[in-house]
Formats: sequence, structure tokens, C-alpha cells
Amino acid sequence: MSNEFESASDRLPPQNIEAEEAILGGILMDPEAISRVMDLLRPEMFYVAAHQEIYRACLMLHNQSNPTDMMSVTTWLSDRDTLEKVGGQSKIVQLCDRTVSAVNVDYYAQLVVDKFTRRRLGEAGRATVDISFNSEMELSQALDLAEQKIFAVTQARTQQGLIPAGDILTKTFYELENRFNALGSASTSLPGLATGFYDFDAMTNGLQRSDLIIIAGRPSMGKCLAFDSELVLADGSIKTIETIYQQYQQNQTKPSLLTLGENWHFHLTQPSAFIDDGIKPVFRVTTALGREIETTLTHPFLTITGWQPLSKLCVGDKIALPRRIEVFGKEVQRSCEIKLLAYLLGDGCLTQTSPRFMNINSKIQDDFITAIEQFSPNLKVTIDTHGDRTATLHITAQKRGAGNPLIQWLRNLEVWGKKAHHKTIPDCIFRLEKKLIALFLNRLLATDGWMSILSSGQVQAGYATVSAKLARQVQHLLLRFGVIAKLKHKQVKYKQELRHCWQLDITDALSLQTLINEIGIFGKEDATNKAQLALVTKRYQTNTDLIPVEVWHDLTLVKGDLSWKKLAETAGINSSNIHVGKRAPTREKLLKLAKAVNCLSLQNLATSDIYWDKITAIKIVGEKQVYDLTIPETHNFVANDICVHNTAFGVEVARKMAENHKLPIAIFSLEMSKEQLVYRLLSSQSKSKVTDIGIDSNRLRSGQISENEWATVAMAISTLSDLPIFIDDTPNPSVTELRSKARRLQAEKGGVLGLILIDYLQLMEGSGSDNRVQELSRITRSLKALARELQVPVIALSQLSRGVEARTNKRPMLSDLRESGCLSGDSLVTMADTGEEIPIRDLEGKSGFAIWAVNTETMQMERAIASNAFCTGTKPVWALTTNLGRSIKATANHKFLTIQGWKRLDEFKVGDRLAMSCQNLSPQTPEAIARLATKDIAWEKIEKIDFLGEEMVYDLTVPTLENFSSQGFYAHNSIEQDADLVINLYRDEYYNPDTPDRGIAEIIIAKHRNGPVGTVKLLFEPRLTKFENMASR
Repeated sequence: MSNEFESASDRLPPQNIEAEEAILGGILMDPEAISRVMDLLRPEMFYVAAHQEIYRACLMLHNQSNPTDMMSVTTWLSDRDTLEKVGGQSKIVQLCDRTVSAVNVDYYAQLVVDKFTRRRLGEAGRATVDISFNSEMELSQALDLAEQKIFAVTQARTQQGLIPAGDILTKTFYELENRFNALGSASTSLPGLATGFYDFDAMTNGLQRSDLIIIAGRPSMGKCLAFDSELVLADGSIKTIETIYQQYQQNQTKPSLLTLGENWHFHLTQPSAFIDDGIKPVFRVTTALGREIETTLTHPFLTITGWQPLSKLCVGDKIALPRRIEVFGKEVQRSCEIKLLAYLLGDGCLTQTSPRFMNINSKIQDDFITAIEQFSPNLKVTIDTHGDRTATLHITAQKRGAGNPLIQWLRNLEVWGKKAHHKTIPDCIFRLEKKLIALFLNRLLATDGWMSILSSGQVQAGYATVSAKLARQVQHLLLRFGVIAKLKHKQVKYKQELRHCWQLDITDALSLQTLINEIGIFGKEDATNKAQLALVTKRYQTNTDLIPVEVWHDLTLVKGDLSWKKLAETAGINSSNIHVGKRAPTREKLLKLAKAVNCLSLQNLATSDIYWDKITAIKIVGEKQVYDLTIPETHNFVANDICVHNTAFGVEVARKMAENHKLPIAIFSLEMSKEQLVYRLLSSQSKSKVTDIGIDSNRLRSGQISENEWATVAMAISTLSDLPIFIDDTPNPSVTELRSKARRLQAEKGGVLGLILIDYLQLMEGSGSDNRVQELSRITRSLKALARELQVPVIALSQLSRGVEARTNKRPMLSDLRESGCLSGDSLVTMADTGEEIPIRDLEGKSGFAIWAVNTETMQMERAIASNAFCTGTKPVWALTTNLGRSIKATANHKFLTIQGWKRLDEFKVGDRLAMSCQNLSPQTPEAIARLATKDIAWEKIEKIDFLGEEMVYDLTVPTLENFSSQGFYAHNSIEQDADLVINLYRDEYYNPDTPDRGIAEIIIAKHRNGPVGTVKLLFEPRLTKFENMASR
């Protein structure tokens, strides 16, 4: 390999001196020749230095409208003392003598450019070799830098250095002249790229090339679940959505959970975002099976016609529930422990001095005693028969005064001391392997479970308990085996009073068979054997596990001209009366009909993992803390054993720009799959001037399209197919990966891009070496650099903070984009140059002043420049006080520096330590000196956190170190600093259903580096996720 490098270094760089001489000679002989090559050739493209100087002289003379003959060029070089450097007057004469004609200068210019490009390619190659040997550079950075070197060559432009202002002004003059002339024509010209939204374009002058635009909105538009909603994880454990959110915030753990795929079957996935959406009104939805969930009114549920928000559902509508959650853990426990826990939860007393077990069945009593013996040799069982009453088994220690190991074990499981109404299944049971969960249910059903045959011949099984939580847990564990149980609340009479009881009923024949075969009921084998015999002799029928009646519409569409009678005969079912459109078909009937018309989507529906359950109640329960998860691709997850659901403006801008400018549009969809994004584009495109109705994306995905709508779909597909829109749905890409793909697209499409859209910013992957706030700041700076490098507008969709929910006026402000929060107006900021302490409110509107900040890599104080100081409105503030008496007032989302990195104020608790500036400490303070970890940092404990009320708050932007020191505290700043344009989205009808502005979206321009701020109103059609101008032009 070394020999190859040596041989390469001995070669002369690519060059064509004869072509260079021919070009210069032609220009000297024919002054008009330079106009044919000046747009292609630059002086540095000549290999010989003397030729560069002569060509530069010719360019200068031509730009001054002077001739480029031999005498003029010689005089120009002589006046600037460069004639001798190029070889004297003899060199000029020689160029003329060697040139016959200027006819072929165009061709010679191409040869010179070719050799110049090859020289640059060689330089890039050598630089790439040097980069490859630089082991101190991270691999991702090395690859990006190497790619930049090659990309610079392919783009046929050199790296720009310092350029004379005169050159820029000359170009600016021509641009102004072109725009002025265009304004006189019939069309309106904009400095930037028009989006197609007239009022927006008028305010912004279009999207400027090299600009970074952030479009921000509240995540999930309020589609959230109550904090205590429970989710099943891949290891079988059950966790609330609040716990999942908190664990992610603490250690970035992404759990695997269930989601419903487009094939109607569940699989495991991981959330891409975890959202705290504050406190909101929630409604409790109850179904016929007794399952319940509390959500906001806008949260979608899956219906047979697609996802529908709760606000559009009513009692009687059917929603999707899992018919089976086949998730089991891998943990194991001793069989004796599982049996004892099941028995004691069912018929045990856990509140006396020792555990007690009461059951009349002698077989169960013997099994319980055996389990006690296997559990510990230090236990004994005493049986108290109470005469003719049910026997009570007391479990005590073998030796008087010794500890009872069973009590300690039950206490560790957090079940000891619980009365019957408060009994619950411990977390460890849900993580067990399948056969052990079956064992647990087998023994639990042995206590208060039953299986019987009614007088009608119907088989029924059930379980009863006075604990509502225990009943729901058993219902869930049965569902893991595919056993569908209905939960009913009952009142039973006990000693002259009514008491609450919860009962599980299992009547579906398939569920009963599964219960018998996979679980069983210990001690009641006679009943289960009789039930199994009865089930075998009967044909399966159901009036609950049905496909909603609306499915007949889908069958109507796919069968075409085939008659229902002929279709039934083909399917092999009774054609006399198949109740088309009147009765909900069974899964078996739908499967036969779907196979007859060869419709895979309906076959998947018939064999799906879904049970369609009827809503029996929707009740408001008040305001609660709510959360949501973003699920890539499928956008849904299972909570409380119910399927629930979790970008439109940016995508609409991209579509319109592709349509209007015919320039390549790159969409990096980090949240939505490319197929889903295309459905959204297709839905929006389906409404046009010709077809004013449009088809929503849910109907498109499910294929629910009428015959007269196919023309609309075909027209929309045809239009979209011709648009230069390119989609990449790689999850969590880094800026390096995104830049590489954008460069490649630009090179393939002739060097010009119309727009880069990223959906959305928070899903981009950082280096992993910093906290998320710093990573986002670095990502936005990189995106701004990308916009400048490729000369293309870059739109990054982002999430607003939940601070907007705390205000009476819900319209978002610029400060809602920030991750760092704000400080009260009297917070003192020390000027680095003068030492003066100035209240942050007095700095509003100022820029370019020096403050103190901490370099988190060296943990040293450094001088930094604040580029902006601004007011962010009135917000709730808290006082944070340390053990040394230092205090600061800030909003809940303001981040301060800790040993773990930057943390929000509302994540702190008393006793946590903060990084503090030593500059505000007296050197005589022994406690402070003892705490110093470095020269500039002290670690102080939080003494108290007090809520103070609402105040005007302010913030600074520090581009370099991204933080500043105030009153000894280190405060972080925003991710907004790199954006040229910040756009916030607001729909009043979301917060105020009775507003007169229904169907209107406000596009709030909160920051505009090169123009005014303000609000533009657009029409918004949620069904199609489509934005339109308020009036046509």
C-alpha cells in the first residue's frame, strides 16, 4: 500500500498547459472571447500561476469595459508590478504567437475545468487519507468531513473565504433589478421560495435559501391518557404511563410495548417520544366487558372505520380491544410460593397476627399444607374446625417467639396487612413464564372461582372478589391466554347490609375451552370435565365476538358486480339470508366471504387480534395529569387493555412547494412511516379545485373507497407521482446521516433543492455525550450549517413545551419553544467586563454584551457573549434556595446544572445538589471552600423550593456555551437561537369548542430574523389534515 502512495506522489498533478495558453492567446487576439468563458473559468482553475495572473487581469479589464488586447493587458500588469512575475512582455507576445484563432476557446475552457476538477479530487483524496489516520477524531465526524471534501468537488465550487463586499453588492444589485422588473409583470416575485400560502408569503417574503425554519406545536394535540393508565411491557410487567415517562426522563430507557400493525395483529415496538402534557380534563370510557380507560376528549380510539377521537364517539359505538395479549415473562419462582400466594389472595386473611387460610375443600387444604411444608421447614399449620364451620388453617412459626418467614415474604411482596377489599396481585407474578402464571390462576380460581352448566345447557365460568383491582388484574391475566372475561359490578347482601363485589363471567365457548385446557381449576375437576363434554357436543355460536356491521360496506366495495347470493355460494355459506348490512357477521363468516373475493385485508380483519367491544358509558371525571407516547410507524399502543392512538402544516408546505416550483423536496420522516406519510399527502391532494370533498387518510388505508371516488384517487396519485418529493423514514438519524443523504439528492438532481423537511427535531439522534438540551442545541446549529452549505431552506418540526397549557391564553409564544425556561425580572446577571450586576429585565432588547458562563467540559468559568435578551411573558415562578442561602426565581421548566447534567426545576427535590459559581462566595466561608470540586464550581444542597405565583420572566441567548450565570446559579438557554424563522401553530377550537374560529388555524410567526412577526390565519380541515388559504387569489 505504501508503494502505491509513493508512486502517486511522484506524478504531476493533472493539467493541460497548452489549453491554458490557447485560451489566453484567444482572449488577447479576440476581446469578445472572454465573455464566452468567464462564467465557466475562474483564475484559480489555471495550473500555471502566471496564467492565473494574466487571466485575472483580463477579467478586471473586461469588467471595467476595457479591451483585453496585448497592449492593455501588458499595461495593466506593469502598473501593478506583476508583469515580471508572469514572465515579462515576452510571455504575453508568446501567448499570441502560439495561438492561431479564438474559435475553440469554449472547448479549451472545458479541458482546463476538467483538469482543475481532477486536481481538486486528488487533493480531497489526500485529505481523506489524512483524516483516516487521525485516530483522535470520532468516526462519524471523520466520515462527515471526508464526505464534505468529496462533495465540494462534485459541486464544482471551492470553499468560500473572505469575499470583497463590492462583489456581493454587485450581485445584490442584479438581484434587485430582476425583482423590480418582475414586480412590473403580472406575477408577484418574492426574494425567497413561495409556499403557496399568500398571506404567509407576504409576511415572510417566502422561505429564504440558507434559512433554518422551526415550526412548533403542542405534541399529540392533547391526545393523552390519565397518569395511572397501565401498559404491558415486553417482560410481562405492568407499568403506568407516568412511571414509563419518569423512567425515560431519568435514564433514557425505552420500554418495548404492544402496538397494532396494519395486518390487525399485535407486535412489540418502542416509543420514540415520551410526552408530559400537563393537567387536563379527562373522561372515563367503559365498555361492555367492563374495561375502563381515562383519556382526553381528543384521544382517538380504533373503530371499524378508522381512528376516531373520543369526542366523536358515543355510547353504543364499538371500539377495538385486544382479544389476546400473548406476553409472558421469563422469571421463575418456586411452585409452592405461587400456590401460597394465590390461595392467600383468594381465601386468606392477611391482617391478623399470623396468616390464615379458610377453604372447605379437603383437596385444596391438603395442597395448601404441602405448599407450606415446601416453603419453609420453620412453619407449622394448625387447623381450627370451629365445629361444623369451615376449617381455618393458621400458619405460625415452629418455635414460639421465632420470626414467621411467611409473613416476611408476604411483607416483601407488599400484600401483608391488606384487607380483602385492597388485595392486589404483586408485580412479580406478571413477569413469570407462562406455565407459572397458569399455575397461579389455577389455584386462585380454586378459591372463589367456578365452572358450571346452566339449565339451558350453556357452560359458564367465573370468579368473584370484593377487590376491584384484583378483579381487573385477573381479567388481564386471563387475556394473556386469550380468555375473554366480562367484569361486572354487583352488590351482595351481607349481615343486613349491601356490599360491593366484582364478578368475572366467562361464557364464550372458545375462551372456556382455553381455560380448561391451559389453566384449569384445581379441586373442581369434576365440574371442568362436565363442562368440556358439554362444549364438545355443541356447535360454536357467539353473539358478542362479532365484526361490526359496517364491514358489509367494505364487502360491497370489493365484491363488485357479483351478487350476494353468488358470493355466499362461492363462500360455502347459506345464501338464503346472510343479513347483509343488518347483522354483524361472525369472524368465521367474514373469513369465508373474504376468501371468496380474495381480499387479504378483510381476511386479516377476520383473523385479527381484535375484539370489538361496545362502549357503555362515557363520563367526565375531572382534571388529571396526562401523558402520551409517540409510537413510530403504527402510532398506537395498548393501555388498560384498550387500543389507543397517539405534522400537517410542514408537510403541506412541502407538498405545495413541490407543486409550485418543481424543485426536489426532501422529507425526513422520523416519526411516521413513508407509507403513512404518502397516505396523508394523498388525502390532502384528493381535495382540489376539481374535487372539493376529499378522502381522509383512515379511509384510504382501510380501502373504504366508493366506486365514484376512484377517479379522485387516481387523479391525486397521478399528480403526486409527478411531484419531486423524496421521503426517508429512517428512525432517529444523526445530522451526519441526514446531511449525507441531502447532499446525495442534491448531486443527483442537478445541484438545486427546494426544501428539506425534518419531522421532527426531538427525534434526531445526538452524540450521546451531552444532555438532551445541549444535544438539541448542537443539532439546530448543524441544521443551520446544512441550510447554508446546500443553499436550501431547512424546516424542522418541533414540540412546544407544556408551559402553554398553564396560561389562560393558550396561544404559544416564542418562549414556549425553549427547553430552559425563564428567570424573574430581578435576577441579577454579572457583566464579565465591568463586574456590574444588572437585573435581567434591564437587559431586554440588548445584544452583544459579555456575561459569565460555565464550560461544562472543563467546568471552568468563561467569558461569553449574549446575543439576545428578551421577555417571555407572565408565568408561574418558584424560588429555589440553597443551604448557603443563595436563591433564584425561575419557571418550572428552567434547567440548572447538576452533577448529572442539566435538570429542570420541577425535577428537583430538597437535598439535591446544584453547581454554583464560586465568584459569589466569600473566601472566608469554610463550608463553601470545603465543597469546592474545581476552581470555579461549588456544590450546594437545595434547602427549599417555594411557589411564589406569576411574574414577568426573561431569558438570554448565549450561542457558544449555551448557559449563563445569574446570582451564582448556572442557567441554560434555548434551542431557538439558530433559527431564522420560528412558527407556532394554534387552533382555538381545540381549547374552546364553541369558538367562532372553528376550522381556522393560526400560523404565528414568533421570530423572523429578516422581517416582521405576526399572525396569519389559514383554513384547516382536520379530516384531511389540509391547510388552505382563507381566500383564493
